[in-house]
Amino acid sequence: MLVDIGPVCMSVITERSSVPCEPDMAKVEGFIKDILSDLRDWLPVLRQKAFRIKRTKDMPSIAKRMVEAVKLIDEENLTPMASVAGAVSDEVKDYLKEEGFDFISANNGGDISIFNNDSGRVIRVSIGDINKKIDTPYSLRIEGLKDIGIATSGIGGRSLSLGLAEIGTAVAETAAIADAAATSLCNHTNIESPKVIRKKASEIDPTTDIPHDLATVDISQLNQNEINQALHNGLTYAHKLLKQNAIIDAFILLKNTVATTITGEKYIKLEVSDGD
Repeated sequence: MLVDIGPVCMSVITERSSVPCEPDMAKVEGFIKDILSDLRDWLPVLRQKAFRIKRTKDMPSIAKRMVEAVKLIDEENLTPMASVAGAVSDEVKDYLKEEGFDFISANNGGDISIFNNDSGRVIRVSIGDINKKIDTPYSLRIEGLKDIGIATSGIGGRSLSLGLAEIGTAVAETAAIADAAATSLCNHTNIESPKVIRKKASEIDPTTDIPHDLATVDISQLNQNEINQALHNGLTYAHKLLKQNAIIDAFILLKNTVATTITGEKYIKLEVSDGD
C-alpha cells in the first residue's frame, strides 16, 4: 500500500500469520493526517536545537518521539526535525501493531520502521543511493530483531548535510533514533579542507531548520587520503553511538569507499551483490 499525503510518501507492507494483508487505507491516511496536523502545531518548537527544549509533557506523541530521539543522539547540534521522517514511520508502525498485524514495514521515503514477530524470519534491506535513486550493491541481512529502525542520510538527500558522506545508514531500535543517528553520522563523516565547498544552509533552502549552519554542496575534488580521514572520523563517531547503545550498527559510503561497524557477529550482516 502506498500512502502519499503532503510531505509523507510511505510504502506500507503488512502481514498476518505470514500472509499479506493490507490495512484499511482510509484509516491509515486519516491517522497520518492527524500526525501532520500535530506537527504543524508544534513546528516552532521542533525547529529549535533540541537542548533548548526542556518540557515535553504536553507534546503529542510524534513530537515527544522526535525530541527524545534527537536528545539521545546529539541534542546540541540537531533539531528534532532530524528525526521527523523516521518518527512518522514509527507512529504508523505502532498504530498498525494495535490493529493486530504481526509483520509491518512502514517505509517513509527510505526511513523504515519494521515490526517482525517471527524471530526466525530473515529481513533484507537494500541500501539506496540517495542521489541516483537506485540500489547500491550493499544490503543488510537482519535476523533476530523484533523492532527495527533503519534510516539513510547524506549529501543529496531530502535534508541538508554538514558532512561529506554520500550515504550514512544507521540501524537502531526505532526509525526516529535511526533517522537522527544517520543525520549525525553523516555530519561527523567530515574533515576541514579547501576542497570541500559549503554554503550557509539558509542560502540553499530558506525553509531549513538549520539556517545558520554551513551545509556541504561539493566534495568532487577530495583525494583518497581525505576520503579515508573523513571515513575514520565518521566510524569513530559510529562506535561512540554503538558503545552508548544508541544504535545497533552503521554503514558509511564515500566515493566508493566503505566504513562500517557491522561485523556479522550478532543480528546484522552486510551483503554485497557480486562481491565478497
